[in-house]
Amino acid sequence: MSTREALIQEILKQPEPLLRQLQQYLAFLLEQQKHGANGTSVPAAEAWPAGYFQETAGAFAGEPLERPPQLPFEKRAEW
Repeated sequence: MSTREALIQEILKQPEPLLRQLQQYLAFLLEQQKHGANGTSVPAAEAWPAGYFQETAGAFAGEPLERPPQLPFEKRAEW
């Protein structure tokens, strides 16, 4: 049985209120995909500003990383 057939069989078992919710959800997903809001349909070239990686890659190269001093533990009341 194909995925499509299995899905149709499962849909046929469901009550009408659930099917309305499913229809609304599918419409929402299609709208999101159409506008690229979920990130799947936006080409990589449009996802980042032009030259972003060329300008930022290696920006901290050669700079030492310094960790600030550790803060003291928080004092809490006894139970």
